[in-house]
Amino acid sequence: MLLRKLVRSILACLPIKLRCLIQSLRCHGRLQIGLGSHIHSSVHLLGKENIRVGRNTCVSQGSWLNINHRHKGKIAIEIGSNCFIGKNNFFTSGDMISIGDYTLTSIDCKFIGSTHKINDPEVPYLLTGTTDTDQIIIGVNCFIGAGVTVLGNVKVGHGSVIGANSLVLHDIPPFSIAIGNPAKIIKQYSFFYKAWLLTSEVLSENEMPSELEYLTQLKNKFPQLDMPWIAAGKSMGDL
Repeated sequence: MLLRKLVRSILACLPIKLRCLIQSLRCHGRLQIGLGSHIHSSVHLLGKENIRVGRNTCVSQGSWLNINHRHKGKIAIEIGSNCFIGKNNFFTSGDMISIGDYTLTSIDCKFIGSTHKINDPEVPYLLTGTTDTDQIIIGVNCFIGAGVTVLGNVKVGHGSVIGANSLVLHDIPPFSIAIGNPAKIIKQYSFFYKAWLLTSEVLSENEMPSELEYLTQLKNKFPQLDMPWIAAGKSMGDL
């Protein structure tokens, strides 16, 4: 205990940047990343060993992947294969954030699965700790528009589209278009008419593929996407 206090007091005397570097080295973990994937050099990773990225996936400039509860051997943020994560995306995990294969996110998207505890306002919220129960699950081949926030314990079904600047507070079923604050479903895909229709127009017999069937179809047709790597950040070049 005395040694720990001594170490803390010594660290407290060091420049802030050096303190952060020492902490980073002490907690150094290895990121699990698939073949052909690229994470921009500016991406901020806190809790590397609890993050897994699939193959042929891009995580763009200025994004932040934050693991709040770093348990050895537990994946808390998982981004699938053939995904494109846009610039300045923010992920903060409670129990788990999972992004399905082929998902596209635009700029400034936020996936907030954890928040600071607010039980006792007589304690600085910086010290109260963070929640660890919520799961955010984004299904296969979803499109998350610019500025979308997904908050809390939420599942977005496969094949869905979330419109720009929407706030997702509740589950979105598969093959839906949702917009607004809070996000509401305005259309669903009809496999009978092969078109997006108002929810009231979609037949109750609408037979949509399961997520596994959908993923298998995508893998068969598009085994590896030609990823727009140049859109990952300024350092990748201008056109």
